[in-house]
Amino acid sequence: MKKKYILLVPVGGLANRMKAIDSAVALRERTNSDLHIVWFRDSGLNCRFDQLFEPIDIPGVTVTEATFPDLLRYDRPRRKNLFLPRLFQQWQFDSRIYEMQTLQLFYDNFDFYNWAANRNVYIAAFVYFYPAPKDWDCFSIFKPLPNLAQEIESRRAGFGTNTIGVHIRRTDNAISIAQSPTHLFINRMEKELEQNNDTFYLATDSEEEKALIIERFGEKILFSTQKADRNTPAGIQEALIELYLLSHTQQVLGSVHSSYSETAAQIGRIPYELLQNKPE
Repeated sequence: MKKKYILLVPVGGLANRMKAIDSAVALRERTNSDLHIVWFRDSGLNCRFDQLFEPIDIPGVTVTEATFPDLLRYDRPRRKNLFLPRLFQQWQFDSRIYEMQTLQLFYDNFDFYNWAANRNVYIAAFVYFYPAPKDWDCFSIFKPLPNLAQEIESRRAGFGTNTIGVHIRRTDNAISIAQSPTHLFINRMEKELEQNNDTFYLATDSEEEKALIIERFGEKILFSTQKADRNTPAGIQEALIELYLLSHTQQVLGSVHSSYSETAAQIGRIPYELLQNKPE
């Protein structure tokens, strides 16, 4: 009898996709299914998986770059593709769940194990939808390419004994802008400086925010000289480098509605503090 499988389409930015993949691998371990991951490039993440990470070294787990036929077979059914993939997926899979359904089912404590066990299933996700076992080594399946890992270590050498990570999410994220304003980060950083002789590693997708924080704190700020860019492989590689640099700090101060800073803290198993306006 042919082994059943889970087909995953990770959606969203870098951290969102890492969460979905790690979660799917945990589910695959529990169900003893094969896991096929189809990686689509888009405007939110225009970079191949193999330009970021080494192959996932787990039997039964494969990552493939989406081909033109995959746009019809495995892409999420949407208006832009006239919902045509739904026709192929109805024939190929016993059950299908798309990203917004996955999110809602996660909030509803849906039993993904019973849904996936002994079936061929399709899931698109941008969240950590399946709770990993207590002994699960979260995100350890991801190994940055050797040249990226070397760059991470080279920059990390400049960290002090108490370097704190700061991630300020901006650009198109209106929720982060509204609920995690810059003055919260400045106040929190000033408070930290009053207590310790800290340095900060600043990661942000806003050049304006970067300039403002550097002007305020000067040599206390460590940062990338590269401009944030999600539309090129080099830009996404830089985002990966910064993600792992944040994970090597002592704690991460993060923004609302951004999985990036939270994922960095989870990779490094370090404290995570979400900075947001208090409800009125």
